[in-house]
Amino acid sequence: MDTYWNYDAGTTRPFYINKLERAGYKEVTQVPPFSLPVISFMYLMEGEVLVEVNGKTYLCTAGQILLIPESIPFSIKHFKDCIGFDGGFQATYLKDASYSFLSGNVPVHQTFWFEDGAFMGVLFRRIYTASLDGDDALIRSGIDLILGQLKPPTPASVIPERFLQMVFDRNRSLMPIVQYAELLHVSPNYLNKVVKAHTFRSAIEWIEISRLNYAKQLLMDKHRSMVDIATAVGLEDQSYFSRFFKKMTGMTPTSFRNQL
Repeated sequence: MDTYWNYDAGTTRPFYINKLERAGYKEVTQVPPFSLPVISFMYLMEGEVLVEVNGKTYLCTAGQILLIPESIPFSIKHFKDCIGFDGGFQATYLKDASYSFLSGNVPVHQTFWFEDGAFMGVLFRRIYTASLDGDDALIRSGIDLILGQLKPPTPASVIPERFLQMVFDRNRSLMPIVQYAELLHVSPNYLNKVVKAHTFRSAIEWIEISRLNYAKQLLMDKHRSMVDIATAVGLEDQSYFSRFFKKMTGMTPTSFRNQL
């Protein structure tokens, strides 16, 4: 049976890792929930994978890791243009098996943003290479470093996580901080404070980063008008959009597009 986790139940491997490379969109409808005798993991650098664990769905996107406890049933619902790694390990294989979440029955789902996400991607690549070379010492050190980055969710950490997911969700229009605060049932000042405490940038800074990144992406389409782009990034006034872009990059949107 193709489980999409590529684990051979006939083996007793304490650790394995696979490259996850699937182009396009694919729904997985024929595979029932299954469980593995290892702690399963997935880390994505691009795309998305929808996983159902014990009836609860987890959408893994770029920069996110998902750890599924041993013997907990799960199933893959869909893949979409995903690049990353999946695999599994036994707790006895690790240098340090004292992490509390390793013995729990709740999945760990955590996002690593920008530099942290790139660092995690490098770690997984090194672990994959070490697995090809049979270098168990390097694999154990790499897994230990990854597990050390994971933190159990707290009420204070959930708010920044939800905020960042909303801000970088391209299916959702970018909004002023007041509206994000209303959706999260906190004050704008508290949202700025708690986001900065967990990400070292304020909520307003993240909104501007998301707006700038999206604007650069849209400017690559030379047939799209400046008015449409300004509206898409949440700035209805084209002149204000131009001033915002120049403040952030040192050049006008038109100059940026011409330079591409």
